[in-house]
Amino acid sequence: MGQPDGRTVVVTGGTSGIGLAAARRFAEEGAHVYVTGRRKETLDEAAALIGGAVTTVRADSADPADLDRLYATVAERGDRVDVLFANAGGGEFAPLEQVTEEHFDATFDTTSKVCCSRCRRPFRC
Repeated sequence: MGQPDGRTVVVTGGTSGIGLAAARRFAEEGAHVYVTGRRKETLDEAAALIGGAVTTVRADSADPADLDRLYATVAERGDRVDVLFANAGGGEFAPLEQVTEEHFDATFDTTSKVCCSRCRRPFRC
C-alpha cells in the first residue's frame, strides 16, 4: 500500500502512549487521521499534539454503537478506512496464580473480542 500520504487512518485509543505516537507518525506522513478516545479533553490535547489533518471522535471501542458512529463519521466526511490501527484495549492485571476464569474471560473480551469487532466494522462502509 505504500506511504500513508493521502490515506485515511483510524487509530483507536489514540490519545496516549503507542496510539498517540502512531497517530502522530501517520499525520507527519500525510495521512488524515481519525483518533478515538473516551474523554473530550484528552482528545483535544491529542489533536493539538498530532497536528495535521486529524479528526477526533469520542468513542469507547468496547461499545458497538460507538464504533458504528465512528465509521459513520468517516463515511459522512467522504472518507474510507485505508488503515486501521486497533490500539484501544485494557484489562485487569494480577499475578498468574490469582487469575480466575472470570478474570481471563473479562480480559479476553476487552482485548481480543473488541479488536475483532473493531476490525470487521470498517468493511461495512
